[in-house]
Amino acid sequence: MIWKTKTHEFTATVCQRTGKPCPALARMARAMAEAMATARPATSKTFEVEGTSDLTHCTEGCTARFRAQSEQIRVYCGTSTDTPTEKLDAYGDMMFGPEFIQKSAGFLSEPPCAMLDVSILPPRSDSIPYQVSA
Repeated sequence: MIWKTKTHEFTATVCQRTGKPCPALARMARAMAEAMATARPATSKTFEVEGTSDLTHCTEGCTARFRAQSEQIRVYCGTSTDTPTEKLDAYGDMMFGPEFIQKSAGFLSEPPCAMLDVSILPPRSDSIPYQVSA
């Protein structure tokens, strides 16, 4: 599922447990994007927040791991705390990145049940040039 706001593009996988998009994951991602945008004037480009959160509105009772950076936010649901973040990021790059990446079937022994990627959109120009001919 892909959706946009004026400032961000959100891309989410379907939850492997429910077979549907996860509204709790979407709410969390929107809140994180807003928080990072609010923090942007007071932080550097290298500012990063990483952690876990229980998705209390998830009917399955899921825990989400996240990494929020100035240009990108990734959230991984239902993963073990033992799974290195670097492996999750490599898996996320494979799923959401613009390049074709191959990984072995055993790369992640326990893949996320759902994932979400948030990217900042470039600023839009409000002035659109029009050509008028008489």
